[in-house]
Amino acid sequence: MATLHINEESGRPIAYVKGAPDRIIEFCSYVLMNGKPVELNDSLRKEIEKTIEDFASKALRVMAGAYKEFENKGKLERSDVEEGLIFAGLWGMIDPPREESIEAVKNAKEAGVKPVMITGDHAVTALAIAKKVGIIDNGKVITGKEIDEMENPALAKAALKYGVFARVTPAHKLKILKSLKEQGHIVAMTGDGVNDAPALKGADIGIAMGIAGTEVAKEASDMILLDDNFATIVKAIEEGRRIYDNLRRVVFYLISTNLGEILTFMTALTLGLGLPLTPVMVLWVNLITDGACTIPLGVEPAHKDILKRPPRDPKEFIINRVVLVRMALLTPIMAAGTLGLFWFTKQSGSLEYARTVAFTTLAAFQWFQALNARSTFNSIFSVGLFTNRWVLLGIGIAIILQIGVVYTSIGQMLFGTTSLTIENWLLIILVASSIWVADELYKLMGIYKLFAKSVKG
Repeated sequence: MATLHINEESGRPIAYVKGAPDRIIEFCSYVLMNGKPVELNDSLRKEIEKTIEDFASKALRVMAGAYKEFENKGKLERSDVEEGLIFAGLWGMIDPPREESIEAVKNAKEAGVKPVMITGDHAVTALAIAKKVGIIDNGKVITGKEIDEMENPALAKAALKYGVFARVTPAHKLKILKSLKEQGHIVAMTGDGVNDAPALKGADIGIAMGIAGTEVAKEASDMILLDDNFATIVKAIEEGRRIYDNLRRVVFYLISTNLGEILTFMTALTLGLGLPLTPVMVLWVNLITDGACTIPLGVEPAHKDILKRPPRDPKEFIINRVVLVRMALLTPIMAAGTLGLFWFTKQSGSLEYARTVAFTTLAAFQWFQALNARSTFNSIFSVGLFTNRWVLLGIGIAIILQIGVVYTSIGQMLFGTTSLTIENWLLIILVASSIWVADELYKLMGIYKLFAKSVKG
């Protein structure tokens, strides 16, 4: 930046210039020493460069100032301040990273997110800040000049390998994100200035600063950080994963329980056992039992390993291979247990009695399936049985309502049920809990993990 003024002492025009030290020093022919300009020789130039390096190594953002007097100048041209300047001095500014940024960078890496630092600062400053927040331990900083010489996929590989770019222009920022996108990566880009707008618009997720960001940057972005804090981005990733996980939990629960019902009826008809449940019983299970257990699954809190999993493939269907395998392994247990008790009680009692047992057994399978749906790979005990008390409350409500249907006169009249004994309930719980025991064993043996796949983040 250069501005033109009038020197009050001499009355002559004077241009004041500020900018990146390595650029400003290229335009300087003199240096101000003891109040007088002296020729900028190699020795003084090296001394200035060493000072710049010392400042930058302390994570200071270094600026340089220079000036130039004219005999007569009414308008300042670019060429006027690109030679013959008098170097005035340096100043360093520090913008220390927030304490939470260090933890946020660590969490982002564990989540499979590669933080890449792109800055206009000096390379040494960029390296010092990157080390401080944990983006890199030791490594090389790619400068703008090197970016000009690199093309995709070399540039994308450099971004993932080194992770720090310095002395870049907005055009370089856009070139980096395009190279990463061409390699199939999902790119989130942050920015605050007008010049960042093309990169924010071109990224998969443009993130503008809400406090320091310009209106142009905010308009070009997909998301605005109200606190300008990188840690908020990581929290957004965590919340997004939690919401998606809960959606998948609900889908898994509903489809698996409904498939269990379908399989139960198909098998019963194939074997000539008759209908184990009446239509109104099926309606009750689908509306009341499912409803009481499904809603709490939608508010499942984030599990402790949520940021330690690799990103999912954005093209992956919500019913992925793991969900299909779980349903294939668990739904037959539901059908077999329900039909087994239906056939057993039908031998020693009435059809009404057998249907009541089958009805309650199918409902009980869904109570235990709600516990299974809370986690795909980890035991319910490692997740925490009481970390989502709403699920327990939902199951409790479903149990109370089921008891009312079985024992109250209005329930028996509407659903054609009959009272059950304590022995019946013990047998029902024993059989229905088999779906929970089986799922716990599959998780313990790592069966589901065999079908999970990692994707590029």
